[in-house]
Amino acid sequence: MIEIARTRRTSRASASLFFERWCAIETHPEWAASMEYFKLSEPFGVGARGVLKAVGGQEAPFRITTVGPGFVYADTTELDGAELTVHHEAVEGLDGTEVTLCAWLDGPAEAQLATRMSDEVQHSLEHDLAALAALLEG
Repeated sequence: MIEIARTRRTSRASASLFFERWCAIETHPEWAASMEYFKLSEPFGVGARGVLKAVGGQEAPFRITTVGPGFVYADTTELDGAELTVHHEAVEGLDGTEVTLCAWLDGPAEAQLATRMSDEVQHSLEHDLAALAALLEG
């Protein structure tokens, strides 16, 4: 497993608001400019499968891999030679909500994909978290 991206932000919005938006899969493109669509083919929950498409990319299968405990959500996308997991977590603190997004690759081609994808995924996570925080704080 290779971690390829991580970003953190403190927000005035509650952890539950972040969690609600993460779990509303098909609304992600409203704040995740890097994504064209997410479509679940079964009811939301751990193990639910669907397809997603990054802007300029190809459609890829994904599945929901974590929902809770707490305000935690993760999904895993199946790539050629590895899986990309994006983990989202929001924790209420004294100075606001601490929100962390991280992404990692796991599989035989993880090193090659990490070299190719790390910068783009880091940029996307930073931009997407900033956009979601702005939406929720507005």
